Amino acid sequence: MSDHSKKYENLNEMFVAVQAMNKFQSIHNVIRKDYIVLLKTTGGNISTVVTFDALYRASLRSLFSLIEADIYALNKLDQYSGYADRDTFNDKFKKTFTQIATTWKKEAIKNEYFDSNLKELKELKKMRDELVHPKEIAHIHKASESDFQKLKKVFNEYDTFINDLMNNFFLNSTVSFS
Repeated sequence: MSDHSKKYENLNEMFVAVQAMNKFQSIHNVIRKDYIVLLKTTGGNISTVVTFDALYRASLRSLFSLIEADIYALNKLDQYSGYADRDTFNDKFKKTFTQIATTWKKEAIKNEYFDSNLKELKELKKMRDELVHPKEIAHIHKASESDFQKLKKVFNEYDTFINDLMNNFFLNSTVSFS
């Protein structure tokens, strides 16, 4: 089993943790599968400008639906100190994955992802925010093949990160079951 610092002292705590983990996995897997279909559909419509633009914008918004669902669910499993749903995305992202990585001793995975991938994720988050709350016509981002490739790259990097983080992820209890 994986070595980690979080222990559940009674069956009720362990049951709540198992439910939180199952809920996280279920929601993540549904959104992830939908997102992969959306990316394939978007890529298949590059030559149809209006459709490509609409699907690209939907893909941009949907990426953050996946990540925000993960952040929320992981905080149900192992909440960082001072967690508030109203915290900024960047704060919640960093604090959530730092908490999970620390508890489950996966700091190297988190550090590698944070060191090489946060800049592009933040850039896409800014674009997503502009798209969701447009103040100018330019905020309704038009798609380009390079923008779409960047979006796919950011998703693939996040997907690899979350999979690596959750690989060999166990919940242990100090409760004796004899």
